[in-house]
Amino acid sequence: MYFVYQFKATEDPKHLTEALWRNKVAHQVVSKDGHNELWIRDPNQLPTVESLFHTWQQDPTALQHARPSKEPTSHGNNRSEENGFLAQIKTAPVTTILLLTTFLVAALTNLGADLTTVGYFAISSFDVRNGQIYYFTLSQVLDSHEYWRLFTPALLHFSVLHIVFNTLWVWDIGGKLERILGSVAWSLGVVIIAVLSNVLQYQISGYPLFGGLSGVVYGVIGFAWLLPLLSPRWPVLISKQLMAFFALWLLVGYTPLPEMVGLGSIANTAHTIGLLSGLGLGILYWLITKYRNK
Repeated sequence: MYFVYQFKATEDPKHLTEALWRNKVAHQVVSKDGHNELWIRDPNQLPTVESLFHTWQQDPTALQHARPSKEPTSHGNNRSEENGFLAQIKTAPVTTILLLTTFLVAALTNLGADLTTVGYFAISSFDVRNGQIYYFTLSQVLDSHEYWRLFTPALLHFSVLHIVFNTLWVWDIGGKLERILGSVAWSLGVVIIAVLSNVLQYQISGYPLFGGLSGVVYGVIGFAWLLPLLSPRWPVLISKQLMAFFALWLLVGYTPLPEMVGLGSIANTAHTIGLLSGLGLGILYWLITKYRNK
């Protein structure tokens, strides 16, 4: 389910919901913290929802005469998918910018093959001489005021499989969370998860050549999985089976198997800290929203 709108106390959703059903838009109005909220099942129907919503805002009774949309043709389906894709970009701008930046960094670094460029984004600048790598401690990085390095390792990726796996999950689950939480709260969460994952990965491993959105992915998965357990009104974005898969993959990362099958070394600490950070933020968000609305 996708969050669309929170009705004010003086707004009656009756005419809007009737028009949505006539236009075959599967939706649900749920009561949350004393407010009614509109959720839809298919984001591809956002253009229809937006059109009816604008009409409803201007004159709710005008929707009584709104005709149901016709069944789309094959060409119309393509148009609907295109509009749905553009609508997702519009409603999740931070997620879109994050992914575009990730692809740009992947191109600039040639997926980690260009070590000179990688050095601009790694948690510490480094120099390779005579087969040895020289780099700075975290305190030295902070003393040099290069604070962006606490986040930018999340933008580094070292294989096609690596970047495809991470960006698909951020686009799917992250985009949904941005629509639910809002861009500001979502941005803050991403920064917190990425920084904690990167810093602790560096402190524990003592090696600067790591990166990826995997920590953020695990944080997003943990947050989205936990919230429906804490609040039944939250939509279920992560199934039990999917959560089990991510938990299993986290454990596999601590074994030699990924390197044996050619996936390379995995930043296990970043994954674990990302998951714990997402769970912690989920509890914090639940507590804040719970007591703020009392």
